[in-house]
Amino acid sequence: MPARRTMDTSYTLYGQAGRALAAGNFAEAADLYGRAATGLEAERGLDADATLQALLEWGLALYNLQRYDEAEIHQRRALEARIRTVGADHADTLNTRVRLAESIGAQGRWEAAEALAHETVALGEARGWGLHESVISGRLAIAWIRRRQERWNEATGLARTVVDQFHTIRHDDHSFAVAARHLLVECLLNTGDLAGAEEQATRVRQMRTEQLGADHPYTIIISCDLARVLSTAGRPGEAQPLAAQVLPTAVHVLGNDHAHTQRLRELAA
Repeated sequence: MPARRTMDTSYTLYGQAGRALAAGNFAEAADLYGRAATGLEAERGLDADATLQALLEWGLALYNLQRYDEAEIHQRRALEARIRTVGADHADTLNTRVRLAESIGAQGRWEAAEALAHETVALGEARGWGLHESVISGRLAIAWIRRRQERWNEATGLARTVVDQFHTIRHDDHSFAVAARHLLVECLLNTGDLAGAEEQATRVRQMRTEQLGADHPYTIIISCDLARVLSTAGRPGEAQPLAAQVLPTAVHVLGNDHAHTQRLRELAA
């Protein structure tokens, strides 16, 4: 009975962590995932699906906290175990590989990150999964790497492809499709297509608000980006009120020293 209670506690923690992650409470999620993953590994072993999923999502929470090196540790463990237990081209393995690529890329290790993302796409396509969610997200990871390298035209084309592909297989408000549109905002802003950037930013902000709420970190970030677009377009009369409206929420949710909080403060001034 004590062992069963311990297992129940680990699954309970895992469920609580998932809800915190979805709500954008990333610090709380990271703490809960850490406790859940540790408990599940002790009870079920490293190779159990529940343990590996907890490790992967722990990495996602840490990624959102910009603790990329820690995220890589947990996601790499999950990937190695996925390959060992279900194979290199299993859907769960492909998804884990993409997430690891993102964490590696966020640390500036572009070559290694891109190799992992390309490997994901190649493995999926070899199975005839050209439009599988993990394969499309692999393409999105490559687009994100191009954006980080400021290869704007390449990033723009890849992001547009991802939006079109997700529109083919899922609803337009799928989380990865919305992420690709958000990436497009930055790309279009930097290639001078301010009308396109505004259109995408407005659309993403509406989707984020409806799906996640006005106080979710992702909603705050796209609101900041929309204000940036408006300011760049020479429309401070629209940019300043938007930034001023979002700023108090950013201070509360992201913290006073967060980069987006500081940018909102500058735009609101």
